[in-house]
Amino acid sequence: MLNQLKNFNELVHLWDLDQEERDKKIEIFQMWEKNLNKDEFETILEICNHFNYYSYKLTAEAYKSIFDKNACNIDKFETFIEQSLFFPLRKKDRVESAVDMFSSFRLVNNIDANRTKMVCPADYLMQYKTSIDYFGKLVKENDQKSIEEKKIIQNLENQLILNKKNKIISKKIKKRINRLQKIKDKREYLLKKKVEVFLENYLSVKNMIIIDDFIGTGDSVVSFLKKIGSILVDSTIGIKIHLWVIEASESGIKAIEETVKQLGIDFDISFYKESINVLEEDKIFSPENIIEVKEIIGNINKRNKLRPSRYCKNHAIASFVNAPNNNLTLLSEESSTWTALFLRTKRNKVERKISSTDIKEAYAFLRQ
Repeated sequence: MLNQLKNFNELVHLWDLDQEERDKKIEIFQMWEKNLNKDEFETILEICNHFNYYSYKLTAEAYKSIFDKNACNIDKFETFIEQSLFFPLRKKDRVESAVDMFSSFRLVNNIDANRTKMVCPADYLMQYKTSIDYFGKLVKENDQKSIEEKKIIQNLENQLILNKKNKIISKKIKKRINRLQKIKDKREYLLKKKVEVFLENYLSVKNMIIIDDFIGTGDSVVSFLKKIGSILVDSTIGIKIHLWVIEASESGIKAIEETVKQLGIDFDISFYKESINVLEEDKIFSPENIIEVKEIIGNINKRNKLRPSRYCKNHAIASFVNAPNNNLTLLSEESSTWTALFLRTKRNKVERKISSTDIKEAYAFLRQ
């Protein structure tokens, strides 16, 4: 047992945990060892030897590596950054894991806060598209007014020539010309300021760099890309989408690339490591042993009433924020008889009980 504890300590040390967390992981290993037979326990322990846990420090190192790799591969990288905005991969108006990971990415790479946006990237593109219509209308209306005003001013200048000997009439004409010119100049100045905002916030942005943690099935990114595609279709927006993540699975990348090709989106993906399916042949276990390993995992799941989610890709990864839903089920899910090594926390909204008094107060407030 003492020798086994030494192995536990060596393993959890790789995960860059504090001592309290290390002790908790060792306790979990001890529980597993007690409740599993030798073959089962050794199988899980072998999988855990390939578990990638990203502490805050290791997450920052991974994001620094991704940034530096792109700095080497992208021509005129400084200009690229100047023409880029950085986003967390947000899909809903709430604090998602990507937001916490995004902070790590921004800080370790010294990203100017002015080059970041915390809104959903699809919402930003919709704002961009709406702004094109809005500002385009303003510019066209201004152009038409300018043409009309120039004609009026030209006519007045012609009248001024004809009445140059009449000081009273000439004075009136000059006042009118000055008044029209001031109105024209003020309108065009205000429009210029608005166009400058559009240029800075939208037109000057050539790249959207979206930061996320892990890609398993790729379903969430595919759904996100379809939303983006629906916004960009028949749009004049010229922007490239870059997705930078810590780990991505081969199948997830393939699903994303197929979607991008169908939608015609200018896109690329960059990642620190490729996630592996721990139950795939020749990843951890040999082809001769993989059938037995799958049976062992299946039996453990069955005994402990653990059900793999539809997103399960049998990964073995987690971060200081959370564990992904594509992990090997027994690593991140729990039951009354099973304790997860890195528990995936879920956002279960607690429904507030609303009384009739609350409703009356809401109506009263709105009627004020």
